[in-house]
Amino acid sequence: MVSLQKIDRSMYEEVFPLLLDLNAQVNWRNVFDYNWQAEDYCGYGLFDGKEVVGFLGLIFSRRAIADRVENFCNIHSWIVKPQYRDRSLSLLLPVLRLKDCTLTDLSPAPRAIEILQKLGFKRLDSKLRVLLPVSGRNRSAIEIVHLSQEKPQIAEQFSKQDLKLFQDHSSYSNCYHLLIDNGKNYCYVIYTIVKQAFLSHCYIQYISNIQIFSQYSGAIRSEIIRHSRIPLVVVDSRLIAPFKLPFSYDLPFSFPKLYRSSSLKLAQIDNLYSELILLNFSLIPSNLKELRGLWHETKYWYEIKNTFKKNTCGISE
Repeated sequence: MVSLQKIDRSMYEEVFPLLLDLNAQVNWRNVFDYNWQAEDYCGYGLFDGKEVVGFLGLIFSRRAIADRVENFCNIHSWIVKPQYRDRSLSLLLPVLRLKDCTLTDLSPAPRAIEILQKLGFKRLDSKLRVLLPVSGRNRSAIEIVHLSQEKPQIAEQFSKQDLKLFQDHSSYSNCYHLLIDNGKNYCYVIYTIVKQAFLSHCYIQYISNIQIFSQYSGAIRSEIIRHSRIPLVVVDSRLIAPFKLPFSYDLPFSFPKLYRSSSLKLAQIDNLYSELILLNFSLIPSNLKELRGLWHETKYWYEIKNTFKKNTCGISE
């Protein structure tokens, strides 16, 4: 008999064989044992007797946004064995009934996009902004802005809200934290390093102050590149709207991110507390030819920047 059950952290071993068919390269335990706990379950499972034949992963979180607490449910890893596909929607129905909750799917499969849009989900973002390396920090910025990636120094300056974000994400080895302080205010940036065979990149997942980020974008991307030794930095376009950052351009996602919310605007929904952090997924477009050209272009500018230490050549702000 086929039944629907909530999946909690203790059921990881039962679900794991099914997840291996989806992707054998990621650490699936992270989406069961993450550092925060907003609910006592992390998904729904479709069972045939004792066998897990379907799974829908859920990452719950509570966020302080615009002076109020917002509930989030991030959907990921929707997988059902072929002979049970007619029951796939049963995994999603209880999620759709959640009240006062923003739903997101940040890495939907093509079939999931079609289904979710019919159920009222909208496009969260469909473009990725590529931030090209620059030849150095803006000279006025050097004198007035301080950049730090030292965790103890960073944590001392945070607001209560950003300190919670830091504490929840600081233990993940692929997750990096950058503080930009101009003496009056600060910007907190969280980014991940996604290592791939030919296109490793730094993916900015959260920006606390877009005005400061825009003002010092050259210094920020230079610091990220210096620290990671990876010359490709990307960020979702919605996170930096409406600013037009110099030496950057858009690329389309392979598949759009989706959301459903009655209380939040696009720019208020970032990529934290999601599979992009816990599984270190990449949403780089799948056009291999275009991406190889992009990699060589960014690597070229990066090598120029390192060759001419005195900024006598290359692009600058």
